[in-house]
Amino acid sequence: MITTNYHTHTKRCGHAVGSDEEYVLCAIEAGMKTLGFSDHAPYHIPGPGYRMDFDQFPEYVQSIRTLKEKYKDQIDIYVGLEVECYRSEWETLAMFRETLDYCILGQHGFELEGKRVYNYITEEDLMHYADLIEEACAHHLCDYICHPDVILWNYPKIDEPVLKMARRIAETSKKYNIPLELNCGSGAIKGFRKFEDGYRLGYPVRECFEIFSAYHCPIIIGIDAHNPLWFLTDEYLNRALSVVEGLDLNILNDYNLIEEAKKNKKLFY
Repeated sequence: MITTNYHTHTKRCGHAVGSDEEYVLCAIEAGMKTLGFSDHAPYHIPGPGYRMDFDQFPEYVQSIRTLKEKYKDQIDIYVGLEVECYRSEWETLAMFRETLDYCILGQHGFELEGKRVYNYITEEDLMHYADLIEEACAHHLCDYICHPDVILWNYPKIDEPVLKMARRIAETSKKYNIPLELNCGSGAIKGFRKFEDGYRLGYPVRECFEIFSAYHCPIIIGIDAHNPLWFLTDEYLNRALSVVEGLDLNILNDYNLIEEAKKNKKLFY
């Protein structure tokens, strides 16, 4: 079991369960030392079932900071958000960057009200996705890139465009020294599914991590917890790890994301 997780949601997003305190208590029971909350970022346009409402944001921050103080002798707790690189929301993103301990990038769409990445399946879509990740890193919007291969959730096969995208993402990670996440959430939980070229998880995808390994990209393991009980099982962690078995990954076991975030926040523009 890992002892640090910066990818934790709350029921405010509309597709997670459990109270904030239950996540903390389960993380403590699991022996975790550091817990970062990074629920889906709210914007001024509601997204029911996808993200918290904007008016929930102050209470979210206060709740996590209250738990941080309450359990300070048992676990280190930080408050962040999982954000997207949406240019239309830059003023709001700037507020998040200034206010929070850290931000992680989960690029779930190309535009705030557009379709989500689970439905993008063309080569142009893959390149646009890589472009947005690079833009976020160039502006120091995020401190790591979560589920960098999430766009392959419904992509029919691992072809050259996929590998080209993965190389682009690897180059971005190396250029800006931004870690990539080995995600243990929905892809690992749903399990192996049949695609045109065989069975694989929706994500993580081995072929992408082969490229990340070749580039020696920094890798962070993220539970992507939407249920506090996920901290009490290694099933999904082990399934994600099985995808990358044998690869020489640059996994960051003792990475101080909060200190790196302080540096990135000063560079944000």
